[in-house]
Amino acid sequence: MAASTFVQFFFGNLAPFLLDEFAVSRSRLGLLTTVAFVVGGLGSLPAGHLVDRVGGRKMFVGMLGLVIVSTLGMALAPSFGAMLFGAALAGGALAACNPTTNKLIAAHTAPGERGWIVGIKQAGVQFGAFFTGALLPATAVALGWRLAMAVTIGVPAAAIASVFLLIPRDSGTLEDPRSGTERMTLTSTVWWMTAYAALMGAGVAAIGAWIPLYAQEGVGLSVNTAGAIAATIGLVGIASRVAWGWGTERIGQFSMPLAVMGLGSAVASLLLIAASGTGPWLLWVAAVLFGATAVTWNAVGMLAIVSEVESDAAGIASGLVLSGFYAGFVVSPILFGYSVDRTGAYTWGWGGISVVFSAATVVALTWDASRRKDSRAQVARAHS
Repeated sequence: MAASTFVQFFFGNLAPFLLDEFAVSRSRLGLLTTVAFVVGGLGSLPAGHLVDRVGGRKMFVGMLGLVIVSTLGMALAPSFGAMLFGAALAGGALAACNPTTNKLIAAHTAPGERGWIVGIKQAGVQFGAFFTGALLPATAVALGWRLAMAVTIGVPAAAIASVFLLIPRDSGTLEDPRSGTERMTLTSTVWWMTAYAALMGAGVAAIGAWIPLYAQEGVGLSVNTAGAIAATIGLVGIASRVAWGWGTERIGQFSMPLAVMGLGSAVASLLLIAASGTGPWLLWVAAVLFGATAVTWNAVGMLAIVSEVESDAAGIASGLVLSGFYAGFVVSPILFGYSVDRTGAYTWGWGGISVVFSAATVVALTWDASRRKDSRAQVARAHS
């Protein structure tokens, strides 16, 4: 999970170097993240279908091989157009990562054990945030951004090697597609998560793409300190995803934890605005809050899918939700960069992100109200 999502942290942590290397505007730089998540969004549903057909182990190897190829392609890119192509290849890994890992968990673990396992695997994304935030800026300063990006392929290479020791072989037979009735039930269950994921994706994309550069230009921090801010979000997110996954499975309820995450993220976005006038300490507070809320929603969202969808359709369900998530990623970075280019400030961008997170909170609360209404209706029918 860390390796397949490195791309969303590459461009934020290396933003100053990429701006100088390719002489592009901030909105064009945001296009790198947008391209990766366009491919991720469009590819999520097909990837979900594919993993349900061929199995998680084969998809795992193919996904991480694509990470290595795309990373080396970007590290060697002679032009901004070549960087865009590499980002698009990396989007293929983004499309496959959650359907593949959810498939493996649903197939090989029992209910009651999935919460902490989902939390750990989703913490891989935040390990990636911590790893890239801690490694890339300092290495880029010392050795150049190309080498800094290239050395990250050690992570997917190690993961591929682990396949042969840790992951059981896929079944020799293809799984049958689900019936039409089951598809309708699956779709109605997943739509709420898809809407929530789209909104959270828009917010999380802005965090990953723009906080490091904002820390430098808006708050006056150094490149290394800005990288430490991004690393803090990842470090807090690692522990938070495990804790949220474990705790949510214990209470057996998904919508309220998601609402808390949306609200906390909205507050953290407003703290970023205040940090430009108050000082760097508020930026650190916002980073911790983001790590505990915005970037941890996947632990609860993916647990909801693994828990409420049968294993033979875990890939399809994951693909639907991730399509929404990546759709949010597509729009946010480029619009955020455009607002900074137009206004010369980050205030409008962070204010808009706060509104997006607030909307996600409303979706989660509405979902909770809908589920309660359905539950009361079922009880009434049972007593009639």
